[in-house]
Amino acid sequence: MSQSKDKPLSSREKNRNHVGISLMLSQDTEAIVEVTRATYPDATIDFRDCFYKIERDGELKWSMDAIGDAIGKKYDTDLFLVNMSTYYGRINVQEGEIVISAEIAPQRFRQ
Repeated sequence: MSQSKDKPLSSREKNRNHVGISLMLSQDTEAIVEVTRATYPDATIDFRDCFYKIERDGELKWSMDAIGDAIGKKYDTDLFLVNMSTYYGRINVQEGEIVISAEIAPQRFRQ
């Protein structure tokens, strides 16, 4: 569906492009939040007593190397997922990287 430049997006169309994650409070999560702030200054990051909610349009992507550097030790996707309580969008967990995307079919699957 194409949009005219003069016509604003409906709330439904805006929501289709919105992704988010909730991370339980921990020392690891504090580092993830700092890496996220540095990588995505346009992300909305809210602290909600015992967890962080991170939201952004389009995509959120975390490198486990960057998180490990912030923590000061090796970090992997399994540890990241232990801290995650929920997400919305399409998640792709790979060796060393986690991506949450609004894309129905990520570019790498398109022919």
